[in-house]
Amino acid sequence: MFDQLFQHLNQIKDRKISSLFDQDKDRVSKFSIFQEDLYFDFSKTNIDEKALKLLINLAKSRRIFEARDAMFRGEPINSSEGRAVLHTALRDLNGSPVYVDQTDVMASILQTLEKMMLFAERIRSGQFTGQGGAITDVVNIGIGGSDLGPSMVVEALSPYHDGPNCHFISNVDGAHIHDVLSKLNPETTFIIIASKTFTTSETMRNAQTAYSWMSKKVDKAHLQFAAVSSAVQKTDEFGISRDLVFGFEDWVGGRYSLWGPIGLSIIIALGANAFKLLLSGAHEIDTHFKTADMQENLPVILALVGIWHNQICDYSTRTVLPYDQRLSKLPAYFQQLEME
Repeated sequence: MFDQLFQHLNQIKDRKISSLFDQDKDRVSKFSIFQEDLYFDFSKTNIDEKALKLLINLAKSRRIFEARDAMFRGEPINSSEGRAVLHTALRDLNGSPVYVDQTDVMASILQTLEKMMLFAERIRSGQFTGQGGAITDVVNIGIGGSDLGPSMVVEALSPYHDGPNCHFISNVDGAHIHDVLSKLNPETTFIIIASKTFTTSETMRNAQTAYSWMSKKVDKAHLQFAAVSSAVQKTDEFGISRDLVFGFEDWVGGRYSLWGPIGLSIIIALGANAFKLLLSGAHEIDTHFKTADMQENLPVILALVGIWHNQICDYSTRTVLPYDQRLSKLPAYFQQLEME
């Protein structure tokens, strides 16, 4: 199949893209996909009908829909670690059964989500307070997906931000945490430590720095800390109440974790309803990916265009250009997402 794609490229490599539009006035409609509010236009590439047909045949030969269905069924398609890949379950508010090792995981997912939303509302409403009164600032300490995902969303949706100020610390360089904490009042600040194992060295070093900073002004500093972690013994040792520990499973990859407990800071910033809308939007694409025919399947075609450019045309770089300053973290997020 790849040989046919390379042969076709050799036949068209000197062709100008503009000539494709001259030859076919309907090219834009043929080489674009609408899905709800998303529009994917790949008409401005050198892909023609033959190339697209070959790419779709390639996808069929690799049985990607079988792999897709296995993913949604909770099978361990993460072959390197022998794990399921079920971030999609985090985004399904309908509660449809999803099984991992013959256990339906949806009940625990929805229970954790409810726990997150209730706690976030307590902070947002002023019911949960620090030593100095209502919480004015929330600091998320994490690294990788435990930082970039939620910080990207909070910045991107800043016009809808009606909760406490949210800050994100990931760099172990002391200058970063100093610059953030020096502007805050420890008596009205709440800290979220995001680390699945609660052993991530950069995160835990920053967490200890934040604890020392808060302890100078707050008598029971541990009461103003929460953990997003599955290591409850270690969070106990840190002094964090189990009511403020939000766990997640190993079948959620780091770059996909913003849809679950790692997204706690998002809910605090934007509110439960906004977070539900975020989940619903992602679930719409999951449903589209699960049900759309291959030639109209946006994620599939997007991936095939990437294969054409990278593996067939040998383009070594790709540019992601957000046309909104609030999406400035999106390219870095995409970079981490693709590497995962």
